[in-house]
Amino acid sequence: MSIDLLWGIISAYATLHLIALGHSVFEKSGLLNLAIDGVFFLSTGVAVFVACSTGSPLVGSFASAVVASGIGLLLAYVMTVLPISHGAVGLSMMFIGYGLGIIFGYPVRMFVGGIATYAYTISAETYVTLLAATLLVSIVLHFLLKETKLGIMIVACGENPAVATALGVDVLKTRLLAAAIGFALIGFGSSLFPLLWQRYWDIRSYTLGLGWLAFTVALVAGRHPLVLIPVSLLFGGLYHSCILLTATLRIPVDVAKSIPFIAALAAMIIYSKTRIGKALLPPTSLGKVFYREERAI
Repeated sequence: MSIDLLWGIISAYATLHLIALGHSVFEKSGLLNLAIDGVFFLSTGVAVFVACSTGSPLVGSFASAVVASGIGLLLAYVMTVLPISHGAVGLSMMFIGYGLGIIFGYPVRMFVGGIATYAYTISAETYVTLLAATLLVSIVLHFLLKETKLGIMIVACGENPAVATALGVDVLKTRLLAAAIGFALIGFGSSLFPLLWQRYWDIRSYTLGLGWLAFTVALVAGRHPLVLIPVSLLFGGLYHSCILLTATLRIPVDVAKSIPFIAALAAMIIYSKTRIGKALLPPTSLGKVFYREERAI
């Protein structure tokens, strides 16, 4: 395996892993996240805009995390306080994210052009640090969800928010915290797509559906922080390596790019038809409207 291929696979893994990890934390609280692909594209636009404006890719990544976290807080508030469909809110925000992403990224594409000089440095230190950081974040979040009061409250809100309320849990506050953490990870992970992995930004990026691929990764891994590690590595490696098939096997580009999504479809079928899906069940109240007036009954 060439060193460039290794670095590419690590970049792909880290990008998918952080997005799927953030998505998992958000959905653990019982909130369905169908805005993920739009937030992904918005985050890439913010990341390249801020990175090119400040000259620092790290600042671009943190700015992307902050903006995405704000979107998550808005979604969590609306879907918890209002008796409104999670799917409708999420899909609406997805398309808003596409539009906002173009607003942020298009000026960079027009007036800056290539962003390689504003991207992360290609070095062993960069990739090793990134790999260690993503593994550490997974371990910390696993501990958070399993062993801390906040994690138990997040899981409780996802299983049955009415019962959680009866036990004294502030569902809105808990979901807001889960959204802030989860979407910050989605934003940071998404910034790695243009600033480390691909090292370019284009309007056509929003048609790639990487957010939906991360959605599938989280689903197949049962939204489990530790199980996400090998699943993200598998799909990240597949996504990155399929591009090489275009050159080595002369497969059409569009066909090569569809391979990870075909694999995702197969994985979802396996998940739904085997014991794997039963072992990694989603939160019981995922996507269900939480009627505040029912809490007093």
